Amino acid sequence: MSLRSYIILMVLATLACFLAFLAVLFFFDPTVGGPLALFLFYASLFLTLVGSFALVGLIARLALTRDNLVFKKVTISFRQGIWLSLLFCVSLYLNKINLLKWQYLLPLILALALLELFFISYKSRPSQNI
Repeated sequence: MSLRSYIILMVLATLACFLAFLAVLFFFDPTVGGPLALFLFYASLFLTLVGSFALVGLIARLALTRDNLVFKKVTISFRQGIWLSLLFCVSLYLNKINLLKWQYLLPLILALALLELFFISYKSRPSQNI
């Protein structure tokens, strides 16, 4: 898949997720819909944010770096988009249950930072045939 087709596909998928988020926002009442409405809200918001953050991160990487490893840029921007979206959705949920305090948010930020550091430093070794 070329970079152009990946970007077009990501824009279309993000727009579809954004439309799904708007549909959930306007057609479901969270007080009546119960857990299903909340799940659909958070899932559609998460997917919308992943697509948005991944696209913004990829465009920033393409503009700021000069190497030709496009696959690596796509992978890193998508992974970091997942982390940022997870942080945003968990923060929103913690705010909903009145627990959005730095004592609860700091361990999540540290865990995501350590996870990202692991992925940055991890290098696969070639398999050794015996």
